[in-house]
Amino acid sequence: MVAHWLAVEGVQPTIPQNPTTADLRTTDLIPKGPSTNTLSALAGSDNITIKPLVKHVVSKELILFFDKIRAAILDRDNDPSVISLRESALESIRSDPGLQQLVPYYVQFIAEKVTHNLHDIFVLKQMIDLTTAIVSNPNLSVDAYVSPLIPPVLTCLLGRHIGMPSPNIQQLKEKYALRDLSSSVLHQIVQKYAKSSTELQTRLARTCLKVFLDPSRTLEEHYGAIIGLAAVGGAPAIESLVIPSLKTFEYVIKKAEKELEGKSDEIGETAMKMLVAGIMKGVIMLVEGEEVNAAGERMNGVEGAGSEEEKKAVEEFLGSAIGNRVAGSGNAVLIKKILEIKESGL
Repeated sequence: MVAHWLAVEGVQPTIPQNPTTADLRTTDLIPKGPSTNTLSALAGSDNITIKPLVKHVVSKELILFFDKIRAAILDRDNDPSVISLRESALESIRSDPGLQQLVPYYVQFIAEKVTHNLHDIFVLKQMIDLTTAIVSNPNLSVDAYVSPLIPPVLTCLLGRHIGMPSPNIQQLKEKYALRDLSSSVLHQIVQKYAKSSTELQTRLARTCLKVFLDPSRTLEEHYGAIIGLAAVGGAPAIESLVIPSLKTFEYVIKKAEKELEGKSDEIGETAMKMLVAGIMKGVIMLVEGEEVNAAGERMNGVEGAGSEEEKKAVEEFLGSAIGNRVAGSGNAVLIKKILEIKESGL
């Protein structure tokens, strides 16, 4: 056996071991096609059919299990036995140790159902529940499937066309519940896989912030973005990304308030309240730890609800829409924290 260069940068060197031009003309007369053997392939024949040597073999029992789980979680019947079966199916995904081979199939199933059922809140919720169950199973290695799992979750969190186009108040509540559930599973994914995927948290925070600061988005999308940003980055993301942007974001709130002025629009008013509540929930995250300790320590030495001068400074920094609510909350720790962020120049 002698080693030699078959080609160097696409040019075949003229050495005894390599075929000459005359030899190549001769090989053109050799039959080509599926019937040719391995030696023909090595000789450079074009029409060779190559079959993979390794197939992903799934047992009949696992295929049956996969089909049963799909049927169970998509059954809409409100019969107690059917509801119990749905819960049992999700619990099985959450805890069974022998489901590793089915993970890619469930990931594909989730992506497909979310893509083709954007107006069906029930199906979307079931897919988020299934995602949560897969991520929660300590016996499954999901690291390689995090990237394809993220888009369906982000669709349910930030999507514009989620649920019915003209929902009633109950359907609107279901849409917000779906976005809350999606932010919860996003938080779980980041907590579990941020170390193995170093840019995961940064990319998700950037995506949510981009939607939050886009004035062309709907109030529902802004809500999904702020709760998603809080779920992904926690208090540090709120402090560095959201707080400095709230005064600019006031334009979105003022515009929505102007559109609702003088109208009896329960859907619009609910969406507005949910957005403000989502922002306030994120802002309060800044002092959650301090408030817990404050119970026995007189709020870390801060007494009262903040001076009038401090409240005015908070309103000026955050804008009147959110600043008024923070100043009127009576939370001196939060007011001090906001002023510290202002002074730090973030």
